[in-house]
Amino acid sequence: MLECQVRDLTRSFTSTLISSRDMTWLVALLPTDGDHLRRSLVIVALLSALSKLALGMLVFSSNPQGVFESSDSHEYHQLALNILEHGSFSQSLTPPFEPETIRTPAYPFLLSGLYHVAGIRPHAVVAIQIALSLVTMLAGCRIGSLLFGSKAGLLTAIFLALDPVSLYYSQVMLTETLFGTALTLCLLGMVYALRHPSLWYPCWAGICLALATYTRPTGYYLGMLLPVMLFLVIRRSKGWRPAFASAALMWLLFAAMVGGWQLRNYVSTGSAQFSQAKNQYLFIAKAAAIIAMRDGISLQEAQQRLAQEHAALHTLELPRPSQTQLLESQGRFAQAVVAAHPVLLVRTTLQGTAANLLGPSNLAHLFGSDNVALREAFLRLDFARFPLRDWITALSSWTSGLVFLGVLYTGICILLKHKGLGNGAIAVLILTAAYVILVSSGPEAYSRFRMPVMPIFCVLAAGGYLCRLESKFGETESGGEIALRDRPDVGLAAQRIL
Repeated sequence: MLECQVRDLTRSFTSTLISSRDMTWLVALLPTDGDHLRRSLVIVALLSALSKLALGMLVFSSNPQGVFESSDSHEYHQLALNILEHGSFSQSLTPPFEPETIRTPAYPFLLSGLYHVAGIRPHAVVAIQIALSLVTMLAGCRIGSLLFGSKAGLLTAIFLALDPVSLYYSQVMLTETLFGTALTLCLLGMVYALRHPSLWYPCWAGICLALATYTRPTGYYLGMLLPVMLFLVIRRSKGWRPAFASAALMWLLFAAMVGGWQLRNYVSTGSAQFSQAKNQYLFIAKAAAIIAMRDGISLQEAQQRLAQEHAALHTLELPRPSQTQLLESQGRFAQAVVAAHPVLLVRTTLQGTAANLLGPSNLAHLFGSDNVALREAFLRLDFARFPLRDWITALSSWTSGLVFLGVLYTGICILLKHKGLGNGAIAVLILTAAYVILVSSGPEAYSRFRMPVMPIFCVLAAGGYLCRLESKFGETESGGEIALRDRPDVGLAAQRIL
C-alpha cells in the first residue's frame, strides 16, 4: 500500500510540476558530437562566470557590505585577519588569543591568503568563489558524463549554471562554495574508483573529503560513511580485496589529515574533538527547537531557557570553565534533551529538511534587504512594509528558485522511477545528499545548507531526463556507465522498453 502511494505521489509530482516531455525534447536538442559538446561546455562555463562577475559588480556598487551575508561571514573575516596579522587561529579581538575550536581552518586560511595578496578587500573573495564554482561545474559535468553519458554531463553543467542558490552563494563570504567544490571532487574520485582499479582514485577521494571537512565540520562523519559505501559497491562487482584496499586507503588518508587538527585541538584545549560546532549546534538548534515546539515558545526564548537551565546546574564550578569545556558541557546537556524527546526530534528534523529542500534563494538580500523580514511580511500580506523594488527582486528570485527546484526534483523522480537505488554510484550520491541535508536540518535551515549538494541534485536530474529520452526514443550513449543498453542489471527492462 505504501509503495503504491509513493509511486502515485511521484507520478503526480512528475506530471504536474513540469512537463517531462518538454524537457525530453530539450535534452534531445543537446549536441552529441564530442567537439560540439566541448564547445558547448566552454560557452556554458563562460556565460556562468560572466553572469556571476556581473552580479558581483552590481552588488558591490550598490551594497559594498553585501558580501557579509550573516554573522558567520564576520567571524570568518576576523579569523582571517588574526591569521594574517598575528599568526593565530582565533576570533579574539585582542591578546591573549584564545584558540578557535568551533570554526575549521580551510576557509579562513583561504581568506588570509587572499588578503595577503590582494589586501584586506573582502569582496575579492567573490572572484575566488566564481572560479571554485566553475571547478564544481566541471566536476559535476564529469560525474554526469561517467554515469549517464556526455549529454547528461552537459545538462548537469547547464543546471549548475542556472542554479539560483549556487549563484547567490558565490557572492557572499561563506564556506558553502568551497565545501561544495571539495565534496563534488570527492564524489568524482569515488565514481572513478568504482569504474577503474587504480588506487589513486580512493586517495583522491579521501584527500578531497578531508578538505571538505576542514571547510565545514559537517563532512566529518562522511569520513566513515563514504568509505563503507565504497567498500560495499566495489565488493559487489570486484570482490572484497580490491574493495577493502580502496576503502581503507580512502579512510586512512582522511583520518590522517583530520587527525592532525584533532591533535592540535587536544594540545591547545585538552579536547580531541575535531570541532565544537557539533555541541553548539545541538544546544542552540536541535535542543532549542525541541523545547520551542514542546512549550509553544519562540526559538530565541527556548535558547535563553536552555542557557539558564544549564547555567543553574553549573553555578558552583570553579575555576570558570574554558570555552571548550562550556561547549562540551552544553553538548551533553543538549543530548539529554534530545534523547528525552525522540518524537519532537523527528518532527523538528522533518521541518528543517523541508526548509532545506524547498527554500528558494533571495537575491534581494545581496542588495541589503532583510530576507527573513521579507518572508514574514509576505506571509502576512504586509506589502507596504518594503518598497516595490525589494518585492520585485524577492518575488522573482523566489519564483525562479521554486521553478528550478521543480525541474530538478522532477528529473530525480524520473531517475528513481527508471533506475531505483540498485546502482551503487546513484546510491552513493543520494546517500551523501541525504546526509548533508539531514545533519543541517535545524530550526533555522534554509537554502544555504542545500547549496553544497546542488551538484548532486543536478547530476541526478540530468540522468533522469536522459533516462526519459532513452525510454522514449531508444537513444543510448555508450559512454555512460549505466546506459540502458550497457547495464546487465537492467537488461530485461531495456528489452521491454526498446
